[in-house]
Amino acid sequence: MSREAGQAAPAPLHTFRFRAMNTDVEAAIAAGPEADPHRMEEDTRDWFRYAEDCFSRFRPESELSRLNRLSGSAPVLISDTMLEVLALAEQYRRATGGIFDPLLGRTVRLLGYDASFEQVRGRTFHTPPANLDPTPSVERSYRLDSRMKSVLLPAGAELDLGGIAKSWTVKRAAAWLRSGMGAQSGMINAGGDLTIWSDSPAAAPHWRIGIQDPWNAEADKGYLVRTEGSAATSSRLGRQWLTDRGPKHHLIHPAAMDSADSRVVQCTVFGPDPVECEIWSKTICILGETEGLKLFHSKAAGYEALLFTEDGDIRGTVSLLTQLQLV
Repeated sequence: MSREAGQAAPAPLHTFRFRAMNTDVEAAIAAGPEADPHRMEEDTRDWFRYAEDCFSRFRPESELSRLNRLSGSAPVLISDTMLEVLALAEQYRRATGGIFDPLLGRTVRLLGYDASFEQVRGRTFHTPPANLDPTPSVERSYRLDSRMKSVLLPAGAELDLGGIAKSWTVKRAAAWLRSGMGAQSGMINAGGDLTIWSDSPAAAPHWRIGIQDPWNAEADKGYLVRTEGSAATSSRLGRQWLTDRGPKHHLIHPAAMDSADSRVVQCTVFGPDPVECEIWSKTICILGETEGLKLFHSKAAGYEALLFTEDGDIRGTVSLLTQLQLV
């Protein structure tokens, strides 16, 4: 993503990039005269590292891995960070009728996504029989006690909070930079989960948000220009690996306990909150165009969706299609 040519920011942009949470993170911050942009950069890096230590399912010492090892045993004390994200995850599980399910860690692991993606890509995985867990997702949940700051996972269940944790980390970082560090305007983008803000809308930078080509990760299909708001993209082509039962990807349909097979190969959702954008982009990819958009429009007022189908069509909200600049 880049700033639109010919548009001036209210202050010089401090830009930086780093790797965290198994993705590339880029940020651009317009700091006020009293702010320290290098301190902002350091704090942002530290925050993403902390989030990875908390939510990674590939680090045995992470808080999430510890919870998965203790599933079904007894309530486990958790951090304020984990408490907040688990409460959000349960909220969206209910809002999506169980399509978004934070307890799919075991399923995605047994399907082959059992290590960071650069280790999974390129190998053929031998999967167990289908129907890994016949329990309907809508009946699956954990017992969260906000007063005791504890959670009890169902026996044998494993958390996978990758998508929601990443978008939540972006949201929290932007809020801290804006209110706590004096960042007048800026952008944070973590692998397609992004948010843009400005304290002076009339003088806000115009950001060109690239819409990735689903079939070519190195190219964009087009772009949209925004001065504020958030976006998130989900794709069933990006994180795909081979198994003896055919290609699999990380977007799991909880009713089948298998990779979703809808005709939607990629979906980008725009709106105020990056977490909500993440949830609905994933839900639309899993459910497909008709059912997914119907649920989306009934639950996500103020949000817009742009999606690609497997035959190459571009669909979505009329205003987004009008604004989309193809390249």
